[in-house]
Amino acid sequence: MNQTKLLALVDRLLESDELEIKLFSRLPPRRLLEHIDISRIELYWITERTANNSVAPNLDKLMKIISLPADSNEIIIMDGFEWLIELHGNDKILNFLNDLSDNLQGTSKRLVIPLDALNFEKTWLSRFKKVIKHVNLDFNTDDVEVFEEKPAIINVADSEQNRIEFDLGVDGMPRLSMLSRLPKIGFTNSLLVKRILQWRRMGLDVSEVEPALNYDSEDAYALYSVIEEKVRRVVELENYLYHHKDKIDVKEFTTSLFRIKQLTGIDELEKKYYSN
Repeated sequence: MNQTKLLALVDRLLESDELEIKLFSRLPPRRLLEHIDISRIELYWITERTANNSVAPNLDKLMKIISLPADSNEIIIMDGFEWLIELHGNDKILNFLNDLSDNLQGTSKRLVIPLDALNFEKTWLSRFKKVIKHVNLDFNTDDVEVFEEKPAIINVADSEQNRIEFDLGVDGMPRLSMLSRLPKIGFTNSLLVKRILQWRRMGLDVSEVEPALNYDSEDAYALYSVIEEKVRRVVELENYLYHHKDKIDVKEFTTSLFRIKQLTGIDELEKKYYSN
């Protein structure tokens, strides 16, 4: 299962309010925020660095975290498992899985280990399968294929709030879209996270609004409104650029497009193009 499909699986699992998700990933939280609502999961960034939500690729530390008691149905997703195998070797990993199997026996926890079978020898893969058959994996997968690589594995909800289709621009990134304004009444942290994800999927650098996730509702909406206005202006600027693309030098077009996606130099760009 590739990274995109794995994150789509996590996004799909988040639709259920009855599941607690614990995700171990080699991607840092900032990267994951582009794809999923990390505020709703227990996230561990597997890295040698010391940072928030980080955990070293130490098998004992991972075992301790995984074995912590859970209050409800918990799904544990071990992304980056192939890297752990490279670090510790096949035999240590099999011993780790044996111990993990014993710890999870009789619990309501489910374990998902995405692997590409083509990367392993048949002998080791056979031993691996004998170990993991004891791990509780009996959660409902009617709508989600977990271990097989097939097209269109995940059918993510098609609502406007959860999915937006984008046209690609000349830089290979999605064209900007004018999203509906979020009103102050009913504004929540969850809505803010979804809007940040939508902006990031369009290729916009909206890191300036991320501190609002830790503000109270009043201050969060005030900062959001500032960024929302910036986004509105850059959407109009990008539309102008593409409309007059044949009249703009290629290098200038590319540079302006980059600045638009970074939300920088907006006043300068508006003066440059709208005054002509």
